Amino acid sequence: MSQQNRTRRTLLERERELRAVDAALTELCGTDPADGTGNRGGGVIAFEGPGGVGKTALLGEARRRAAARGCTVLRARGGEHEQGAAFHVVRQLFQPVLAETDEDEHRRILGGWYEIVAPAVGLVVSGHGGAPDPQGVRDGLDWLVTRFAVEHAPVVMILDDVHWADPESLDWLTRFAPRTADLPLLLAVGYRPEDLTADVAAIRTLIER
Repeated sequence: MSQQNRTRRTLLERERELRAVDAALTELCGTDPADGTGNRGGGVIAFEGPGGVGKTALLGEARRRAAARGCTVLRARGGEHEQGAAFHVVRQLFQPVLAETDEDEHRRILGGWYEIVAPAVGLVVSGHGGAPDPQGVRDGLDWLVTRFAVEHAPVVMILDDVHWADPESLDWLTRFAPRTADLPLLLAVGYRPEDLTADVAAIRTLIER
């Protein structure tokens, strides 16, 4: 069976999950995406399962459907060999969109958080020794994502293999996730429950909330 046929079969077997994706996108985009009417509401949608069950294909279809509705789509993927790189997943999310603008725009978006957040997302090399204040970075990322979601609404953030996310990104993600309910922002994640370690077990809070 070809890869394309396997993907099609996997998606056909996950119609319930795809209906959940469509419902979440309708809630995010409003009742009539064509003219923007209706109340927008974000949230978290998570898909778990062992390797090979089609989570990546499902998230890919969620990305396609979000783009078709005019959403701004950001995506990232955890890497087994990148867990030691602080904020690696966060950089994947935001470097592509921030790279399209210059430093003046970065400073406008980040405001007073520029000095601490710009190094964390890879816009500049840190100009001081030592690790940045984790709470300061988290607060600055909260500001960045909130402002980005408002200015580029509706926004969909897709994160695959979150069980391999670096602890710094995951810590920020789990703390920020509850705020998505009040923003035009949908967070869609996929992970393998059998690969969760003590460092990333907080991912379960994305579903339990």
